[in-house]
Amino acid sequence: MLFINGSSEINSDYSNISDEIVYIVKHEWHTGLVVNRASAEKYLPSLKNEFKNSDFIEIGWGDKAFYMAEKETLWLGFKAALWPTKSVIHVFAFNIHPEIYYKNNEMVKLELVAADYNNLLDYINKSIYIDEIGNNILLSDKQNKTSRFYLSNEKYHLFKTCNVWIAKALKEAGISINPIFALTSGNVIKQLKRRTK
Repeated sequence: MLFINGSSEINSDYSNISDEIVYIVKHEWHTGLVVNRASAEKYLPSLKNEFKNSDFIEIGWGDKAFYMAEKETLWLGFKAALWPTKSVIHVFAFNIHPEIYYKNNEMVKLELVAADYNNLLDYINKSIYIDEIGNNILLSDKQNKTSRFYLSNEKYHLFKTCNVWIAKALKEAGISINPIFALTSGNVIKQLKRRTK
């Protein structure tokens, strides 16, 4: 089912929503992936015991310097695009239902079977760098309760943007999407919209 800018199609009855639901949210040039934190926890051991007081988490990926910069500059953007750079996973936790919290964003809702949901989150889990004793590497300067950055083991470059990463995760879940063309957030949403028609 597709939701765009607070569309009247949004379901106002949240009591029977399956745990295997994923929302893809568009933020200008970037897309994020939203899941129910409790249902995702067993598939994301790299984030074990984190964000326990939150109902939902949004996960994104991107160039380390650009994503974590206090001010995003043209130089940081060029550097990220022109050669492979270190990357990070960003996790934002919240308690308001996504269909309300992101009502002003373009958003696509995907209902997955358990096996595909597992594959999706396994792709994300494998993207998070884990040290020799099994811990993730928290990069945020402060222990923020709702927004944190973690070191990723993947490289960011022109042909592997945050949106390509999201598309690859969705493809692992059996979603019909072509990551090669998913360089922009608009293309990710366009491909998913086409799938829902």
